[in-house]
Amino acid sequence: MDNSEASVSPLVSVVIVNYNSGDCLVNCVRSVKKSAYSSKELVVVDNASHDGSVGKMLAAFPAVKIVRNRANLGYAAAGNIGIASTKGEFIVIMNPDTLVDTDWLEQLVNAASRYPSGAFFQPKILLMDDQRVLNSAGGMIHVAGFGFARGIGQSDMEDYKEGEICYASGACVLVRRKALPEIGPMEELFLAYGEDKDWGWRASMMGWQSIYVPSSKILHDWNQALRPDKFYLLEFERPLSIWKNYAKRTLVLLLPVLLLVETSVLLYALRKGWFREKIKSYADLIRLRRLIIERRNTIQERRRFSDRFLISRFITETKHPYVSAGRIVLEHFVRLFFRLFERSI
Repeated sequence: MDNSEASVSPLVSVVIVNYNSGDCLVNCVRSVKKSAYSSKELVVVDNASHDGSVGKMLAAFPAVKIVRNRANLGYAAAGNIGIASTKGEFIVIMNPDTLVDTDWLEQLVNAASRYPSGAFFQPKILLMDDQRVLNSAGGMIHVAGFGFARGIGQSDMEDYKEGEICYASGACVLVRRKALPEIGPMEELFLAYGEDKDWGWRASMMGWQSIYVPSSKILHDWNQALRPDKFYLLEFERPLSIWKNYAKRTLVLLLPVLLLVETSVLLYALRKGWFREKIKSYADLIRLRRLIIERRNTIQERRRFSDRFLISRFITETKHPYVSAGRIVLEHFVRLFFRLFERSI
């Protein structure tokens, strides 16, 4: 390890958030324990699983620390509980449906020494069922609030270099603890999905970076199926992120783009028979509006960088199933709009 950060390897607290993950949990814990990086502690935060996954894991690894929640609190809330129960200089938050390379953790910690302004560090994530294919080479944010896994479905031969991304995937992220008092915890309004995008978005407002580290590799048993419940969660988190994180002026200037994308999503929901889920996402956002406004005000008061700086890193390509029917027209409109108004944001 580079001695510029510390003369002794810093302690890393690895937090695995579990909910009914079956045999994945014991396999994940086994791979983490086999990691070459020795200065680590391991904590499993369980969201009231009822499938015996925790029991199987403890039978194999009885010394692993368990934090048991009385109900399924969601990924973000469980991750925050895990962070509070640890003492490492760095924390890893990860899914149980992952397997890690032997030197994955050392590579992430080494990258943290090279990027002192880095708050979040993501490994190269490959598909577990086809290790030649990328699951994520870093998260990118679309101007309409979508989160995209860069490189998804592409060959591992694609040359994505180490460097800054919009956000690090919640499937596995190394977190610099000293950045968290300024950035804040994961947003617990997200039951699942979007908490990683929101975290990275907020970090960039505060001057912290998210870094992709391809020398660190893990496997992810990713399920790409889009179900009604997942659609609801994604369409709850996307407007919530926009509402919380964009400045008022940006929201006004982006309104034509946001309305066009919203219309595309509504048409998609009608076509799939998921209109009820979309309406429920609106209803829940309205129900939580006071809390959301309170969170938004706190973020906007503390931000150090303007949206003009942040949005220059966002993408305008709309490679998303929700808007596939009119994608070419939508992308053309978004690009044209940005040429006209980007300097005004």
